[in-house]
Amino acid sequence: MAPWLKFFRLRLSPTAISNVVAGAAIGGWNLVADDWCILICWTMALYMFGMGLNDLADRSIDEKLAPHRPLPSGDLSVAAARWALGLLAIAITGLTMAMPEPTRFHAFTAIACVLLYDLGLKKVPILGPLAMGGVRFSIVMLAASYSGLIEHAWSHAIHIGAFTAAITYFSEAEQSGTQQTLNRRLFLVGFVALLISIPFHQLELGLNLFMRTLGALLLLWWLRGAFAFRQGVAVHHCTITLVMGLPLVDLIAVSSYPWNIPSFIVMLAWLSLRPWTHFKMHSTKTNPSEDSP
Repeated sequence: MAPWLKFFRLRLSPTAISNVVAGAAIGGWNLVADDWCILICWTMALYMFGMGLNDLADRSIDEKLAPHRPLPSGDLSVAAARWALGLLAIAITGLTMAMPEPTRFHAFTAIACVLLYDLGLKKVPILGPLAMGGVRFSIVMLAASYSGLIEHAWSHAIHIGAFTAAITYFSEAEQSGTQQTLNRRLFLVGFVALLISIPFHQLELGLNLFMRTLGALLLLWWLRGAFAFRQGVAVHHCTITLVMGLPLVDLIAVSSYPWNIPSFIVMLAWLSLRPWTHFKMHSTKTNPSEDSP
């Protein structure tokens, strides 16, 4: 079971669930049990498919740079990985077709972004990060559309997409980026996070500015740990720190709405990442496979 958990990188899957909850809250929180089942299962299937396809496509590279990953280490066979991805593709297709027709556009957009990134765009500067950001953007829009309304979801979808794109842009420099390059890209992530923290339309709508401010402070406090790579910490751990900040971006958005349940679920998603254990691994010079984004 452990190789499959590493292959699909399930430790970070709560970040995707958090995106769904945020989108549903912004859309109006009008979902019944069957809707939630389809939405969560589709999101998890797409997450696992994307992570697995990424490993399958990069297995020759991982043989040199990450031999501890399940495929290059031999813990999983290529044939088994392909079968698993095939089954996930069938599940994604079936769940997409089970969605209301107006929401399918966002589902297909997310699927297209995953395929484009894993099968080529990851090696293309700028376009790769934008494709990864497009996945998270589409998940938020899908959940909002499924829940009822997408008019208010654009702002948060753009925020989560931009934050994801900035993280991906930083992670591209993990292996060969200079200190100066890493610094610039990390400050870009921080700048995006700062923009996310500034309440624009929330001031006009008169929503809960106090709770939003608390969420923004928590995000900025958490991201300060990413600067630890300057003290000799493996850069990969800093990328994981940034990825683990995704639910906190969602928390900023849902804390402005009158429902308490979404904020609780998003916070639970962040806590399920076990953030308190993350920096115990900072003395490690290798990239821990179970934490790869």
